[in-house]
Amino acid sequence: MCKKSIILFILVMLGMSFAQQVSEDSLELMLERAKTFYNTGEYEHAIRELEKALQYLKQLEQGDQVEAHKYLGFSYVAFGDKAKAKEQFKKALVLEPSLTLDPATVSPKIIKVFEEAKSEMETVSPTTPVVEPTKPPVAKQEVSTSGAMMRSCCIPGWGQMYKGHSSKGKKIMIASGITFGASLFSLIIREAAHNAYLDIGEGAPQYEFDDAYEKYKTWYNIASINLVLFGIVYVYNIYDVVFTKPATGSSMIDLNKGIYCTADKNSFQIGYNISF
Repeated sequence: MCKKSIILFILVMLGMSFAQQVSEDSLELMLERAKTFYNTGEYEHAIRELEKALQYLKQLEQGDQVEAHKYLGFSYVAFGDKAKAKEQFKKALVLEPSLTLDPATVSPKIIKVFEEAKSEMETVSPTTPVVEPTKPPVAKQEVSTSGAMMRSCCIPGWGQMYKGHSSKGKKIMIASGITFGASLFSLIIREAAHNAYLDIGEGAPQYEFDDAYEKYKTWYNIASINLVLFGIVYVYNIYDVVFTKPATGSSMIDLNKGIYCTADKNSFQIGYNISF
């Protein structure tokens, strides 16, 4: 029983395979019969023949495919199915965009549906490409020398960074920070040494006066040197920020982050913005 089923299945498949192999003569006969049915007003038979022919679409030449879709559209118009008629006309137009109908041989009703299908194809807009959302532009402002100088007066090196010279600005900022810190530290020690010298009593040995004075004098000199070094860095910072042009491609600055400094007639503000 199992063997018989397998043999039967094979025979059925072979039969279907042979049935699908339709000769060109057969297809042409189908199309001719469909046209005859259409011309004699047998639209239902015409539709059946044309749909049967379109099952073997790959075996049809392009001209025959256009004819099949066109006459199928004619038949659907006559049959009263406008939507299916348009669908067939559109398929014919895809294969032959220059396709037209002759008013001498085709009824105005069919030409109207055909023109509607053609118009719908022309008015279909192409798919709009998906564009990835972009981040909103960051608020910008032009770099000015006065703005850079105001920043460098507040914090040495800041003006250079504002102008786009980030590396130089950081170096000046570090140098000024070190010299300013050293100056402040040495001034505090110098003041302490000076007070220690003044606090020595009148009856104290001379060497205590001498040692205290030497210590005060040493820190006085150290503080003076540190203040001079800080002054040099500060003056160079102002000179550089005034006469250095903004870095190429850095004529705009980001206002959403970093140190900010604003001033007008009635107020002065300095702070630091952080973006999250």
